[in-house]
Amino acid sequence: MNATPLFVLRDRDIFPDALDTSSIVWKDRPTGKAVIFNEDNNIALIGNKVNDFFLLPGGGIDEGESVIDGVRRECREETGCTVEIMDELGITEDFRSRDSKHCISFGYSAKVVAHGTANLTDGEADIGAYVRWLPLPEAITLLTQQEEKVRAGEVKFYNTCFNTIRDALFLKRANELQQK
Repeated sequence: MNATPLFVLRDRDIFPDALDTSSIVWKDRPTGKAVIFNEDNNIALIGNKVNDFFLLPGGGIDEGESVIDGVRRECREETGCTVEIMDELGITEDFRSRDSKHCISFGYSAKVVAHGTANLTDGEADIGAYVRWLPLPEAITLLTQQEEKVRAGEVKFYNTCFNTIRDALFLKRANELQQK
């Protein structure tokens, strides 16, 4: 995958009153995200019962795990679907001062090759995580609206702010590839 990030996001890009982060020792956290298309050409978004925000399936890559294997595992755990990776969407980076994390997110498009049952973590089950399938244009509209709320300072969930901006970009990149 091209190593040049599509963007680098920092607290001050989202939170105007963010403190100086020059003294933070950052811990790298690789993550993988996927725009998953099912047989109806709808895409999976992950929602929960705590807030009304949706994000793409995916998450942290385990130590010793390849990014592709991590993306497949996360998709299977969160959606129950076995996926085949189709295209690279790009890489984003963000620096989250609250947790001293430097998140490197690898985006892919994928297609469902088999359906199964989600295997949620305790944390995901506790917040009532669920899958919603939407046509790509609707998903882009939804995440674009979420991003507008983030940029207007209306979102109180720290990580959701970063994740929304990243996932909106990956959806738009997937759409560009579909148009070619």
